[in-house]
Amino acid sequence: MAVNGTHDVGEEFKQKSIYRTDLITRPGTLEVLLYNDSTDNLSEASDVGDVTTEPTAGNYTRQTVSFDTGDLTLSVDGSGDLQVDGSVTFDTLDTGDTVDGYALVASFQSDVVNSEAGANDHIIASATFGTTDLSNFSDVTVNFQDTLS
Repeated sequence: MAVNGTHDVGEEFKQKSIYRTDLITRPGTLEVLLYNDSTDNLSEASDVGDVTTEPTAGNYTRQTVSFDTGDLTLSVDGSGDLQVDGSVTFDTLDTGDTVDGYALVASFQSDVVNSEAGANDHIIASATFGTTDLSNFSDVTVNFQDTLS
């Protein structure tokens, strides 16, 4: 089942970023990856290691956006919740995978949820979209969002 929202480690990241900045070294960037949720079936407890379908062929690479820049914008959604929006374009030339989801990934030390001693990549949030066969496209643009609720 797709999460379409914040994962457990994402909640830790957000809480530390707001209330305990002394406990986090906030990264300067956020990565966006594509995957097939129909196969990976991510849950709130899922993390980067649970993604087994991220494309590996062709020109595909994770895309990066920078915090504290125009890469990300803030707005209020239809429910009155604050959300962050962004957009990235993936080069999918010679990438034959089928995807139906994206995940937002940040590198930080998850010492509350995962008892880590150092920083690692973690899924902050994920969402699904219509199934897309990347072999049909030379590039794919993903518009992503994450709410703070």
